[in-house]
Amino acid sequence: MQRYPFVLSANLHGGELVVTYPFDMSRTYWKARELTPTPDDGIFRWLATVYATANLAMATDHRRRCHHHDFDLNFKFSLKCEGMNDFSYLHTNCFEITVELSCDKFPHASELPEEWENNRESLLLFMEQVHRGIKGVVRDSDTEQGIPNAIISVDGINHDIRTGILRHWDTGTWRH
Repeated sequence: MQRYPFVLSANLHGGELVVTYPFDMSRTYWKARELTPTPDDGIFRWLATVYATANLAMATDHRRRCHHHDFDLNFKFSLKCEGMNDFSYLHTNCFEITVELSCDKFPHASELPEEWENNRESLLLFMEQVHRGIKGVVRDSDTEQGIPNAIISVDGINHDIRTGILRHWDTGTWRH
């Protein structure tokens, strides 16, 4: 994750029909439905909403409930502690969500085409979100060389990110 600095990611698995994001759970104690927002909560809510509202199974008014919980598209429910979402957010530049695609962790092969149709548009829209926000190259004003590991801060958001290393796509070599 350090060598190839992703900025957007989704991990996919089954178990519910919900989209979650960092910090799903209080860092001090487990308390169901306690809001524990990140400094970037607005963008995570946007990413979750983009995915969930385009997902055929999640967006329907007749959405089936998987278990005993009533998950709301716009409400984060405490599911796990210190997951991959949290790691990616705290230790890399990657904004990662978790998409639970289905109530069934092991769908039968005959169900896969329907699962694909439920998630195809959501996946495409999610990938397009990589173009939101600020992007570019931080360069040294004298040498015009890219500056690796430069800290980028945004006023009002207490979460800095760092620049990566520039890669020459034509030669495959790395440089600072």
